[in-house]
This record gives sequence, structure tokens and C-alpha cells, in this order.
Amino acid sequence: MIVFECPSCQTKLQVAEEHAGATIQCPKCNQAASAPKSAGAEAITATTPAAPPSPQATAVTTERRARLPDRELDDDKGSTGKKAAAGIGVGMILLIVFGVMGCCVVPVLIALLVPAVQKVREAAARTQSVNNLKQIGLGIYGFHDVHMRMPFNGAELPSPKVQNDVYRKTAVPQSPTSGSWAFQILPFVEQQALFMQVNRGAPIPIFMCPGRSRPMVEAGRGAWTDYFLNNYLNDPMQANRPDAPDWRRSIVEMTDGTSNTVMVGHGNINIDQYQNVGNVTLSSNIYDGGTTGTMRAGNPGETSPGGVMLSRDSTAAPTIGSWGGPFDVAVIGMADGSVRMFSYQTPRFNDFLTPRGNEVVNLP
Repeated sequence: MIVFECPSCQTKLQVAEEHAGATIQCPKCNQAASAPKSAGAEAITATTPAAPPSPQATAVTTERRARLPDRELDDDKGSTGKKAAAGIGVGMILLIVFGVMGCCVVPVLIALLVPAVQKVREAAARTQSVNNLKQIGLGIYGFHDVHMRMPFNGAELPSPKVQNDVYRKTAVPQSPTSGSWAFQILPFVEQQALFMQVNRGAPIPIFMCPGRSRPMVEAGRGAWTDYFLNNYLNDPMQANRPDAPDWRRSIVEMTDGTSNTVMVGHGNINIDQYQNVGNVTLSSNIYDGGTTGTMRAGNPGETSPGGVMLSRDSTAAPTIGSWGGPFDVAVIGMADGSVRMFSYQTPRFNDFLTPRGNEVVNLP
């Protein structure tokens, strides 16, 4: 620093050496004073506080940084790069940890979710099947109200009660005594058009159980049914005959009580044949009456008939006494129009099949 006196008021002034010889204004008397050009003027003592850097100094520092060797700049960049590298390393570690956790957790979650989803779907399908059976029950009651008798499985023999009254196996349009029971009730389940004019290519969803997801039409033959009529309702002593003649039974003849008598329900089907479009064991279309493919029963007998089996669908071949279905319980429509769930461990299910057997039954 250069220290000198103002020539007017003798006030001591100081300027930086780079301003030697410059003219400045005295802050006390406002007179112009020239700084000495020589650096030999009195120096500022060490205790004098350093002045803040001037703009020029800042500029010089910036210029100096521009002239710094590449090595020093690389050192600066290196520290930043190390930080970035450290950040990337932590990120990669987190990704690896989450990836390993995902590999372990995802299969476990899937294993837990799949059975839950299957249960939900089965419950929805079972609910729909219950609704189907309720509508079918109402359709059978509608048929009974009009014709004063229950529908039957179909025959091609004269009626034992009405002489010269011939019943046909094959469905005839507008004929309530032809085809199977399912064809006979079509007008009462909102299928009047198919009853008036047979169309074997048209599906009928109400007759199909969504728990099986089978094709709805037997190829070239007509609509299938997953629900089977209890053939004991017509003639318990000939229940094993799918083409037994019509005895024109009425509901009042069910002395065991309509709530204790099975009317229609799931019959057992081979699960390996679910997707077949034809040749399904003990399953046939609704237009061909008098066949085992639209009824279930068992051995003849008014009281405790034999040959009846209640089991879930499996690969085992069904019989005419096989009742059950695709669900974890058997969904069965009773003669009072209700739908009940029977456990496969239900004792003496055959007691629920006869309408006049006087058996003592335990309701599920």
C-alpha cells in the first residue's frame, strides 16, 4: 500500500500500489490529491485490516482460473466424479437389493393371489349357477301351472294314464310332450322362440353352468344342459329308465314335502370332457328326450334307492346316479323352488330323491 498526506488538510491517505500516480479526491476536504508514483512511501502497518478485493481482483481470479493447468481442473472434476460414482454405486446396490427381493417376493405373492382369485371366480360362478337353477325351478312351476303336471324326461310310448296319448322322444315345435323336460319348459324360461321353432344351433345359457365353461351346443344336435332332472319325480319304480312313460305327476303328490325333494341339479360330468363338442358321457342335448343325458336318478325304489353317488366332478366316469358338480359343494334345486348346497359328505343323499318314500331326512 502507498501512504501519503493530502496537500491541503494533511490528512493521511492510502491507495493500492497499482494506483500509484493516480489522482484521487480527499474524503475530508474534497480536494484533489495525487498519489506518489514511488512505492517508497510509508507502508501500512500489518495491523491494518485488508481491504475487500476489488472487482479487478475478482476478474483476475477468474482469468487465473481460466489459465489453471488441466491437472488442477481435472482434480476438481475428479472429486465431483467420485461423488457421482459414489451415488451411482448406492443406486446400483439398491437396485440389486430390490431385484433380489423381487425375485423372492413376487413368486410368493403370486402363489398367494392365484388361489384367492380362483376362489373369487368359483364363488361368482356358483352364484350364477344358483340363479340359473332358481329360474329353471320357476320355469317348472310355470309349466305345472299350465299343464297341471310336472315335465318329464321324454318317452316314445303311450301314456299309461291317457290312452292313445303318444309322447315323442324328439322335440316337436310347440309340443309340450316331446323332447326332454328342458325343451318342454322353454316357454317358461324366456325361450318361447325356440319352443315355437326348433333351432338346434342356438345356445341356451340358462341351462349351462359357468363353473364348467363348456361349449353350449352339442355339435349338430342342439343346446346342452348341465342341470339334470330327478327322474324319481315321474316314476320311482322305473327311475333308472330315462324313457319311462309320463305318469303326469303333480306337486301335491310329493308327500315327503317339496323342501325335502330334489327337483333338478348338477349331475356329475367327466372333467376331461368339459371342452368336447360331442360325445360327452351321460350328457345330451335338450331336444332328444328319453335319454340318460338329461336326467339323473339311481336304482329303482320308492324308499332309499341305491346306486346314488354325490361327488365333485372328476375324471371318473359318471353314472345315472352321479350327482355333484364342479364346485366344492353340490348345488341342487329343490321342489319348493329353493336352491341348497349339499356337502359331498351328506349321509343318505338318496333320501332326498324320492317324493313319497317317507324317509327321515336331515336338511343341510
